[in-house]
Amino acid sequence: MMKITALDIGAGTEDVLLYEGGKPIENCVKMILPSPSRVFAAKVREATEQRRELFIEGEIIGGGAFTVALKRHMEKGLRVLMTENAAYTIRNDLDEVRQLGIKIVQSMSLPKNFRGEKLRIEEVNLSKLEVFLKEFNESLLDVDVVAVAVQDHGVSLKGMSNRRFRLQKMKELLENDLKPENLAFREEEIPQCFLRMRSAVESSKRQLPRAKVLVMDTSPAAILECLKDPVVEEADPVLAVNVGNGHTMAAIISHREIIGIMEHHTRLLNPRRIKRLLVGFADGMLSDEEVFKDGGHGLLFLKDSPGFSKIEKIAVTGPNRGILSETDLKVHFAAPAGDVMMTGPIGLVEATREKFSI
Repeated sequence: MMKITALDIGAGTEDVLLYEGGKPIENCVKMILPSPSRVFAAKVREATEQRRELFIEGEIIGGGAFTVALKRHMEKGLRVLMTENAAYTIRNDLDEVRQLGIKIVQSMSLPKNFRGEKLRIEEVNLSKLEVFLKEFNESLLDVDVVAVAVQDHGVSLKGMSNRRFRLQKMKELLENDLKPENLAFREEEIPQCFLRMRSAVESSKRQLPRAKVLVMDTSPAAILECLKDPVVEEADPVLAVNVGNGHTMAAIISHREIIGIMEHHTRLLNPRRIKRLLVGFADGMLSDEEVFKDGGHGLLFLKDSPGFSKIEKIAVTGPNRGILSETDLKVHFAAPAGDVMMTGPIGLVEATREKFSI
């Protein structure tokens, strides 16, 4: 039976599912952990309190809380040095990283005049999970596929907003085939611009070299699994909404094809605003420019919108989904396998089945 380790790494949490084919999903190992960004942000804050400068090496991880902690560290007059690879955590443009005051170094050796603390950052923590799971007679060593979801804006062209680039890339990936699974990649399929995804694959292969690897963006993974909710499965068209800790993505889906996508920042949304955006999006009356100027990423259409009145089901998931309960929209809170925090991991399992023809 196929065994899949699914890691959905978001801004607030890392949601883990050890899926085993033939075993009821309720009996599979599930964990909700603090996101790597939050874990390493806490280490930075500790160094700030101790007035210790930082030398950071390692993988590309999600910025978020980690980036905020580093900025506050530097505001205290403390230096931050980062290796080039680790620096892509902060921005995909290293010139922008330098402008923040971070010194980028080529060598992983500590400078001679450095008297601070060395910190290695990592996002895919399979080795640590293996040590933990061993205590419960579980193992990752026989896993067939590691499926990882991270949010990756991609390296955009100079002068182009990474918010615009992110949606433009999604449009390119879907133009020839509108199925949500086309936003998932086997290890050899990842576009060069997605540095964080590529880092996740390299880390996974280093820790579990015999396993295949699949990567996907966090929001599409959650959107995909909304469609597997029993209440949603037969509806068409569906407006699927993932209200995450960092981003909110909405997708109009008909006949298992993505008609349109809209993405915004959750922190900027309130019940009145999200209702206006969703209705305008589904009606085809909202523009990409309007969403972008509102602080969001924007929107795209791959086919004509059916209109809000034609939507059969509004399926909502994500840790901040409660904002929709404060509107008068008739929504269904999708929770495949009975756990809303498993929406992303189960979406990864579905994408793995499709991409590897399982």
